[in-house]
Amino acid sequence: MLDSRMTAAALVLVTLASGVAFAADDSSFAPGGTALDHSSEQFRNLKIVMDLKAVSPASINFGAIVAGRIMQQTGTQLVVVVEGPAIKVFAKKNYIDHQGIVDSWVKLVKSGVKVEYCGNSVHGAGLKPSDMAGLSAAKPAVVNLGAFPTLAHYETDGFKPIVVELLDK
Repeated sequence: MLDSRMTAAALVLVTLASGVAFAADDSSFAPGGTALDHSSEQFRNLKIVMDLKAVSPASINFGAIVAGRIMQQTGTQLVVVVEGPAIKVFAKKNYIDHQGIVDSWVKLVKSGVKVEYCGNSVHGAGLKPSDMAGLSAAKPAVVNLGAFPTLAHYETDGFKPIVVELLDK
């Protein structure tokens, strides 16, 4: 009796496995067939202004990852406007606590990214412009008037806006 149960179970597994393999090979299984692969395409001469909603150090790190991917496109101009309570990550006094994140932004600035800190967020965090890390001696970060007027300025200058925000799980 045990042998017949094992044989039956083996037949069920073989039948299920062959059905799954058939379904995976069948292009009519998924709506619209198979996606086209354009993953190696490159875009050129992008002008982007990124509104980075910095609610935590993790969101600032996520913004660096996104910015790095954008900068892989040839001729890209990228301005990142950092706003929100986690702007404190960029305060000089907090560098040791967030060195890895800040250093990734230093690398991005060296690759051509322009960083601007929202002046309202800086002041809201109890900081002054002189408290903020410059990220580069040659092209230091700027504490601007505020995120929204700055974003509007870059949009009128031909930059396309994107909003980057790390969502909680």
